[in-house]
Amino acid sequence: MEDYSAYIPKNEEGKTTLQGLFFNNPSNTAKELYLYPLWGAEYEVNYTYHIDRHYMNSYILFLIEKGKLYFTFDNNQRFTASENSIVLMDCRKRNQYHAESNCRFMFFHFNGVQVQTLYDYLTQNQQHLFTSTNHLTNLFIQLMNLLSKNEFTGNDLHYSELLYEILINMTATDITELDRSILHQTPEIIKRAIAYLDTHYNDSVTIEELCRKLNISATRLSKEFKTYTSTSIHHYLMLVRLSHAQQLLTSRPDLSISEIAPMCGFHDSSHLNKTFDKEIEMTPSKFRKLCF
Repeated sequence: MEDYSAYIPKNEEGKTTLQGLFFNNPSNTAKELYLYPLWGAEYEVNYTYHIDRHYMNSYILFLIEKGKLYFTFDNNQRFTASENSIVLMDCRKRNQYHAESNCRFMFFHFNGVQVQTLYDYLTQNQQHLFTSTNHLTNLFIQLMNLLSKNEFTGNDLHYSELLYEILINMTATDITELDRSILHQTPEIIKRAIAYLDTHYNDSVTIEELCRKLNISATRLSKEFKTYTSTSIHHYLMLVRLSHAQQLLTSRPDLSISEIAPMCGFHDSSHLNKTFDKEIEMTPSKFRKLCF
């Protein structure tokens, strides 16, 4: 088994290990064809915990289960990951993170021949922070459980499938969440509009109908929506529909694209294909194959 000890911090003050460290010994086939974890663990940390990593030839995924972790990536990108957040970083660039109070999280170092393509897509807008879902959290737990078995052969394909599914589902989370960090200062009328679109995405929603529900003029709503979300009502609704289509494509292999389209508010499979190709730059079928 490969020796990872040179990459593991010798003194991690403020850390209690809840699970792990669990190591994987990927086969040569896995290194040539698949995604594979290197190691993972679950930690509970306090305010004295601090990591400053200058270089490692891997990528890292975090799932924050409780509390907050504070990150600095590549010396200039700073962000805070709170409960139910996922963080993705390239460890070949300097990355630092610390806690200021109690925090619990899972993490996995991983690699693979196709990671760079997925990583570049997910972080194309310098986004390294994502919102988890119940499905994503369950995938993290499955991966940790599999790694904890310490079975050093026979799990390469399963490891790769789980990592692919996590990353592919993060693309859906990226679209669904847009940038809602400003919602705390957003007018109530815009919050109500967003909530309505989020829950009626599979209906034939029109701006006129939405305005009647909210008792506001179309001109005013369109202008304020663009101001506080940086996108139009029509485009936001399309992104929500597309996000739900992505989730079904990656979680329901029993459903055809023709079945998925109306479930997500698209007229038919042709409408879904056209929208998918424009926004994701691939067909729904190709997107599905990335995961299955």
